[in-house]
Amino acid sequence: MKCYIHPEADSTGTCVRCGRPVCSECAASIDGNIVCRQCSQAPVTGTIAYGTAPATKKDPVVALLLSLIGGLVSGLLIGLGQIYNGQVKKGLILIFGNLILGGVLVAGYVLISIFTLGVGAFCCLPILFIPLISWIYAVYDAYTTAERINRGEVVEDWFE
Repeated sequence: MKCYIHPEADSTGTCVRCGRPVCSECAASIDGNIVCRQCSQAPVTGTIAYGTAPATKKDPVVALLLSLIGGLVSGLLIGLGQIYNGQVKKGLILIFGNLILGGVLVAGYVLISIFTLGVGAFCCLPILFIPLISWIYAVYDAYTTAERINRGEVVEDWFE
């Protein structure tokens, strides 16, 4: 994303009041939040700068719950929190990656159980907890990303 005043400069954040991307030269900090020059000089009245859209706030708890419930209900939809945060590519990669990983692990577990007459099933049981690690990552990432969005930080999607 580029700064709205300096199109040649990369933005370092997004104004939490008006939603415009700002570079380090244009950014100001008010109460730990990033704001643009125009919004930092305007009195705090609950209004925003003319001609701009308000920044979309993301509720970190909603992002966390979407990933948590999506993973609990189906074990597959672990990327719902990322999609809620606007990181659609990351969410879809997590969902399909977990689907593939889970399928491969279950198929491997079944094959090992068949070929070892059940003995291998006991020693390989911890392998089935690997998708749990990706689920925990997705829940943590959804929550922290929503908090970063609310602070006005630039949050990139994967492969952008």
